[in-house]
Parts: sequence; C-alpha cells; structure tokens
Amino acid sequence: MAISKPPSLGKAARPSVRRAHISAPKTWDEKDPAVVPLQVQLALRDAMRLEDVAPIQYAAFLWIIAQESSGVVGVRNHRSTARGLFQLLRPQYELNPNGEKSFGNPVEECQGGIRYVIGRYQSANAAKIFWRQHHWY
Repeated sequence: MAISKPPSLGKAARPSVRRAHISAPKTWDEKDPAVVPLQVQLALRDAMRLEDVAPIQYAAFLWIIAQESSGVVGVRNHRSTARGLFQLLRPQYELNPNGEKSFGNPVEECQGGIRYVIGRYQSANAAKIFWRQHHWY
C-alpha cells in the first residue's frame, strides 16, 4: 500500500509566519553543591552508609540537597508542607527514621530523603535528571 503525501499548499497559500525570538523567562538558577555546609555533607555520607547506598551516588544526592534546601537543616517551605534538606512533603515525613521528629537532625533528614529518592527514582542520578528537566522531583 502506497502512502500518499498531502497536497502542497504552494507559496501563495502558506501563511507568512514571522516570529520574534522570545526567550523563556529564567525561573531557576542552578546552585553549586558547594553551598551545602560541611556538617550536612558529612551527615549525607553517614546516612548513605546507614541506608546502604553506594558512594557513587553521593554527588547527585548532594546536588539535590543544594537545589532543594541549600543544605539548611529543618528548613520549611511556607507555600507547602515541604520540609528539610530534601524538602519532603507531609505524606513523605514517615520516610524519616523518626517521622516528623527527625527534622532538625541532618542524618535523619538525609535518610528520609534517600529513602524517597530511591523509592521513587531508583537512583539519585535518575532523580537529578528528572529535577533538571522539571525543577522539582
């Protein structure tokens, strides 16, 4: 069976389209993982050991923390229920070792974030790729 091409509109029938180059508004600036305080970096390493996560994922987890909270332990998002280093929402608080009581403890906040990322994306690298595309995860 032959597939036929649609008829050509010809130059006269084609609408003239001139589009100005409009840049999309920039709504996000990537944060350097170096903004994350050393205490939180060490807590992430401890949490990864406790959760038996391969060290190769460290850089991606640190990048996510930088984007989500800049490494501020216990930080709250006043527009939602998001809290902590990984900005977990209320339904995910239970992923922390001590639920909501874990906020303020950097190791436990990291454990909850690691559990969320691995459960949803299977790896920190996959979560980072998704985050870069959508600016959330």
